Amino acid sequence: MLHEGDSSMIMQDEANPHSLYRMDLEYGKVVDDWKIHDDIPVKVFAPEKKFAQMTGEKTFLGLSNNALFRIDPRLSGDKLVDSELKQYVSKNDFSAAATTENGYIAVASNKGDIRLFDRLGINAKTHLPALGEAIIGLDVSKNGRYVLATCKTYLLLIDTLQTGKHEGKLGFEKAFPKDEKPKPRRLTLNPMHVAQMQSETKSPLSFTTAKFNTGVDASETAIITSTGPFVVTWNLKRALAGKRDPYQIKRYQEEVKADNFRFGSDKSVVVAFANEVDMVRKQTFSKPSRESISTPVKQLRSRQSIVNSPY
Repeated sequence: MLHEGDSSMIMQDEANPHSLYRMDLEYGKVVDDWKIHDDIPVKVFAPEKKFAQMTGEKTFLGLSNNALFRIDPRLSGDKLVDSELKQYVSKNDFSAAATTENGYIAVASNKGDIRLFDRLGINAKTHLPALGEAIIGLDVSKNGRYVLATCKTYLLLIDTLQTGKHEGKLGFEKAFPKDEKPKPRRLTLNPMHVAQMQSETKSPLSFTTAKFNTGVDASETAIITSTGPFVVTWNLKRALAGKRDPYQIKRYQEEVKADNFRFGSDKSVVVAFANEVDMVRKQTFSKPSRESISTPVKQLRSRQSIVNSPY
């Protein structure tokens, strides 16, 4: 997680899960070491609000296996804010978190369930039961309308806008009536495309965390993820309409480590590999075909600055 306005990044300490540290990227050294709590490890952390990294906001969210809390580096001693801690007795095995522009919080688990909160320190307003595989990544549209969960071989797209008794309210704001909980839309690749991809790579699908395109003045229109050397983008409108194969792909020579849309746009894609980062136009993506799946694209190896963004 990057901090806007300086060259620092907050990182986890793998050797000590009870601490985080802030690294100065310009000088390549640790400038702060924050002990969070003696008894509560940090498994995942996320921005206070979707665009908090573009502001002077100092606090952020933390997750352990069974707790959700706020972290404030300005506190003396432990950095966990006790008054904004929600801890569960049962082991929920939390795995991912994301926030909206207004600070609503979505939390997912390795059990496959999702909880929606309007603020920290209280019970979730909505609890969506497990729907399949473990959830390895999570994103939320900036207004909270859509939640995007990543599983290993498919994505789940959830509309949190309610009808009926709480019409117009989001699942973050009001609990869904028991018989009106949303049914996630499963986004999958065509089995024929999957078969060819696996034939090419000799590896099963394994999606990276899917993301919406985002920006302060941009509306979400697309979704991006990757698996092996393939980057995949979904057209959000076509996916919501249930259109057949509403996605495009781009194949590279080597495995893609991370991917995202350029901040504020759905026209350019940032792709990270083991030793370089490229930015490409989305118009270079193709409909899945035998040729587009089997033909690797050579990296551009551009020296230009890829993107000035906190994401």
